[in-house]
Amino acid sequence: MSSEFIRTVADWSERRLLRTFQNLVRNKTSCGIFFAPVPDNARQIVNSFKGVGINLDCICVLSNEDKTFFQPLEGENLIALEQFPSLLHKPKYILVLERYFGTAFIDYFGRHGTNIFFMPSVDDAEAQYEFYMKHLPELYEVHEMLADDESKRIFRAAITGRITRLMQDFIYTDEHEYFLNGFFPKKGDIAIEGGPFDGETSVDFVKQGAKVYAFEMDAANYKNCLAPAKKFGFTIENLGLSNQEKEAIYSVRGVGSRKLTDKAAKPGSGESIARFIDIDTYVDRKNLPHVDYIKLDIEGSELETLRGATKTITRWKPKMAICVYHKPEDLFTLPLYIKHLRSDYEFQFRHHLCDRKKEIHDNIWLWGALKYFDVSYRTPSEYDMILYCK
Repeated sequence: MSSEFIRTVADWSERRLLRTFQNLVRNKTSCGIFFAPVPDNARQIVNSFKGVGINLDCICVLSNEDKTFFQPLEGENLIALEQFPSLLHKPKYILVLERYFGTAFIDYFGRHGTNIFFMPSVDDAEAQYEFYMKHLPELYEVHEMLADDESKRIFRAAITGRITRLMQDFIYTDEHEYFLNGFFPKKGDIAIEGGPFDGETSVDFVKQGAKVYAFEMDAANYKNCLAPAKKFGFTIENLGLSNQEKEAIYSVRGVGSRKLTDKAAKPGSGESIARFIDIDTYVDRKNLPHVDYIKLDIEGSELETLRGATKTITRWKPKMAICVYHKPEDLFTLPLYIKHLRSDYEFQFRHHLCDRKKEIHDNIWLWGALKYFDVSYRTPSEYDMILYCK
């Protein structure tokens, strides 16, 4: 067995969040919490950490104006982010809620020797640890399938970061998302894209000379793709990808819209119905002469879509870029399924920074904060892990 993998597994046991928090409580280690912006349940969150014995020396918000959204109790040190460098005794760790963009400021806190815990639920992290320990054989198999040392290093770090919840444990690549050298479509290729959102990646593939068929289940996202599809000449279908033709309910969440279930009842609030199709059926129906590339970022439906592309993958062995972060098991179920279809695939693994420009572009306040503190809208996260296949 790989010595690097063995050392990493041992590291998981010693550094998992449960052990770390036990040590923080035992040693009364100085910690802080950062809200960007302040959520409605901020007080509840603070009290929950204090309730388990975490020593919260400071509560940090983005600006002085934000202080009005959080009323400190007696003895609580409430500060604006720009006051952090002047703290005489800075906390060793900052707790952030990743969904509130706190991790965008990882470098800012890092400049002052403070590390970031993201979404630090001990129960969730412990369940993640136990899940990955249960599936060590599958994880090791995938690790050994990866073609280069860089992929293996990033893969180990991807699991470690999810177990420790320390953002600094992840390893991010400088390579552009979906454009790892040797793994993106070229001139004359037929490319299938699942989850184009606004069509930007489809346009990038067209600029490489590929003929692109993009599938977007969300009605609003589909409409946003119409103009670039017309301008740049790619096909956009208001269809989701799955393992068969059917209707299903999906949650309407913009860039995070996701299929929920096969149609069995009327959709509830924030939900809608979309039509789905499998890649094999679509390829046959359109009489495509070949398929050279598949990209899937479809919020957890990747495995069923791969099952619906069995003939296509087996016949043509297209290059692929598959997101493997939506479900904990994606890290091993997706590569192992692809390997089962074609044993001659080469795999590489990369973890990309999360491009949140679209999400925050209209939030002038947050956009201004990123610029003021000299941090990027390309933020570290536990997302945007991609398996590259060729």
